Amino acid sequence: MNCKSVISAMVLAASVVSTQAVYAASTSVHTPVNAIYSNAKMVKFTLRNDSSAPLKVKVGDTEMTLQPGKPVDVKLATGQQIIAVETTATNQAGAVLATAIPGLDGATVSVR
Repeated sequence: MNCKSVISAMVLAASVVSTQAVYAASTSVHTPVNAIYSNAKMVKFTLRNDSSAPLKVKVGDTEMTLQPGKPVDVKLATGQQIIAVETTATNQAGAVLATAIPGLDGATVSVR
């Protein structure tokens, strides 16, 4: 092998290694959870606890206690959920009570 062939082989090997490194770095891009909902349509509706006891729920990322008979206005991005935090007579902890969809906009959701 002559000197030009050796140099060409080294340049080719170096470009292959550097190309793989560039592409490998771009595969580890993470999207923040908030970015998923940034373009989502917001849904406004009212939650009402129709049971006789306070009900702990997680509305999107926020925990709150719904008092019996007291309506609470909520605003969630489409797809976010309302989840029971504690087990009650009618719901298990972790149960999805409602999911924000455009059809709920302006409605009242009663929970027991």
